[in-house]
Amino acid sequence: MEPLYQAGSILMKVNTLQGKKMVESGLQSGDFSLPQSWPSCFPPPADLEVLQQKVAGVHRELEDFKKEALRAIHDLEDAFCEMNGALAKQEEQAARVKQRLREEEDRGVVRNKVLTFLLPREKQLREHCKRLERMLLGGERDARGLPKKIQAN
Repeated sequence: MEPLYQAGSILMKVNTLQGKKMVESGLQSGDFSLPQSWPSCFPPPADLEVLQQKVAGVHRELEDFKKEALRAIHDLEDAFCEMNGALAKQEEQAARVKQRLREEEDRGVVRNKVLTFLLPREKQLREHCKRLERMLLGGERDARGLPKKIQAN
């Protein structure tokens, strides 16, 4: 059942389905004028003028809202582009850091191999140096570190 509304002294019947369709088609087309099929129970001209001014105000607000929404979308797109740029820079920086880490790891592996090779050689050289020092400082031992046989005359 359609509700009844009283506007001023006029009692009118409102067809909400037809009004909804009119509003939807008006919002889609931007046309807020009443269709010809609308019942001919218009309010007095003064009220009609006020309603038309309100409709025009709502239309302006709608246009302002559209502009603000488009501006906000544009700002979001700009922010998104900036974020993508920053992300790309960070990914490049991360790739460079990973590459440097790999290079450092490679250098560490090489250092370990060199140390593994050099440490036993160092030990051998120290022992050999000690033998040479003993030979030079004390003549009672032979080159291998063994005591010399005492020669009897």
